[in-house]
Amino acid sequence: MAAARATRIKLITFDAYNTLFKPRGNLTALYALEASHHGITVSKDEINKHFGRLYRQQLDQKPFYGINQGLSVRNWWEELVYTTYVHAGVSKKDLDPKFDKLFTGLFNRFTHQQYYDLFPDVTPTLEFLKKNGFHTGVISNTDERIIPVLRNLKLDKYFNFILSSVHAGSEKPSRQIFDKARGLSGQHISPNEVLHIGDDEEKQGLSGCNQCWRERRIFT
Repeated sequence: MAAARATRIKLITFDAYNTLFKPRGNLTALYALEASHHGITVSKDEINKHFGRLYRQQLDQKPFYGINQGLSVRNWWEELVYTTYVHAGVSKKDLDPKFDKLFTGLFNRFTHQQYYDLFPDVTPTLEFLKKNGFHTGVISNTDERIIPVLRNLKLDKYFNFILSSVHAGSEKPSRQIFDKARGLSGQHISPNEVLHIGDDEEKQGLSGCNQCWRERRIFT
């Protein structure tokens, strides 16, 4: 605890994707792979061509993975995945009879360890922080599958909490998600006693807030 008091930092939070770990290859290629397991041929290039735009559109129309529209996270992704396949050239006639099983396999794939790589300094850093008494957490603009991802990567044991935007009902860079995370720490912590580490200057951006957390950005 002496190290924590010396720096006046009591809580350190991390972004997840591209800060603690990164995708191994192009994850949209898994759409074509999973489809092939169900006898559906689709170009991974066509998936890649349409996915980003459709994902942003879905987030704009139904933010926080649809929780305010009464959707489950699974429902939200079902809509996006179905639309992506159709835009990539798969006919509804071929897709509809096989979609439920196809989607379940795809949805679960994204929690598997083999599709992600840890950055080499992550585990030693988290070991050091744990040993020296820091409280740590994850704040991620994603759905609840971040929890099994971190568990499968054997990182969950290092964190006092894991907060996704779908659970917070807000997302970075909104002040609300950071305040909620501070409350989850289990301690009375003021904003200047917290450090947040992430990879994206705009999405992590705390610098414009009054009495905001300290911030560090890591670009990989």
